[in-house]
Amino acid sequence: MCNLNLFVSFLNLCLRLFCGADFEKLLKEILLVPSPTGYEHRLAEKIQKLLPEALPTEKDNLGSLYLSLGKGTQKLALLACMDEYGYIITGVTEDGYLRMDRVVPAPHPVYDSFHQGHPMLIRTEKGLVTGVMAIPSVHILSRGRREELQSFSLDQAFLDIGVRSEQEVREKGVRMLDPVVPLPDFTQLAGEKMAGPGLGSKTCCALLLDVSGKVRAEKLSQAATFVWMAQTKFNRRSRRLTEAMGASCVKSKLDPERAIIIDVFPVDWSKEVDISIGKGPVLVLNTSKGSSLGERIEAIAEDKGIPLQKYSGFQSSVMNPFLSESSDILILALPVQFFATPVEMVDFKDVRALEGLLQSLLD
Repeated sequence: MCNLNLFVSFLNLCLRLFCGADFEKLLKEILLVPSPTGYEHRLAEKIQKLLPEALPTEKDNLGSLYLSLGKGTQKLALLACMDEYGYIITGVTEDGYLRMDRVVPAPHPVYDSFHQGHPMLIRTEKGLVTGVMAIPSVHILSRGRREELQSFSLDQAFLDIGVRSEQEVREKGVRMLDPVVPLPDFTQLAGEKMAGPGLGSKTCCALLLDVSGKVRAEKLSQAATFVWMAQTKFNRRSRRLTEAMGASCVKSKLDPERAIIIDVFPVDWSKEVDISIGKGPVLVLNTSKGSSLGERIEAIAEDKGIPLQKYSGFQSSVMNPFLSESSDILILALPVQFFATPVEMVDFKDVRALEGLLQSLLD
């Protein structure tokens, strides 16, 4: 059985090598909170605790967390997604194995198979429980059953937490609908790269938290609202573009004149464009019109010597709700390699560059 304390110790070592002390603490705290879509409330609570106590926050009916600072006629929203891909417990066998199902559709066709044989983490009311995703041993199966298992599906998998009965499962605190995510098992790579499940989106969340905590509200020249969005992987029905439900709720509440979405950019999904990790954050613009906000970010990058990559035409269900003639919306993305796999890779040079852009924009 996996030792969560060992992973936490290794995570601490990796983060100390790459991050400043403040950001190291924030990222570690966020990485260890499972937050599949619909189960973001614990992460929202953690973010609230990590914010300075005097800062006022509020939530909407989907669980998104809002922090508003500064005064002025110009309004800017900075948004990041709290939810990650994951599973929920849907059944327990008599001999103590757990069944799972996805909370939202898989991000790609082989997402589930990536986790076969990998450690998983269950969030229960009693705390965290570790397990492994497995399939029945082929050695004791019939030929027909072995052939069925050659093509992996979630229906064939089970979660083994090391117990032998349904009663022992209950004693561990595991209940139906408890959320499940890959164990936060991170690997230090060459340079300033690190890899692990869900690393990109959780880093964006921590980055927004770090920037918001450093802002001096009395010196802001504009009103800024920081939003950690819930349920961004559920899509709202729409006659035009696909819209993330959590983002649509934020749009209805704020209707921001200008917005920056801090999100990941999967570099493997853009083979025709030269975007890669380690070359700076990615400025993703709405191609239908110009952007004064984008021009401002480009000017800051040039003035401060911050590397910046650009891309147009990237479709985003998180961005779509905010698109209108009167709004200036863009994505400032953290490039991620091997997105939505157990080895999602981030270069922390990009993280620092993205933080520098955001802080300069707010100064």
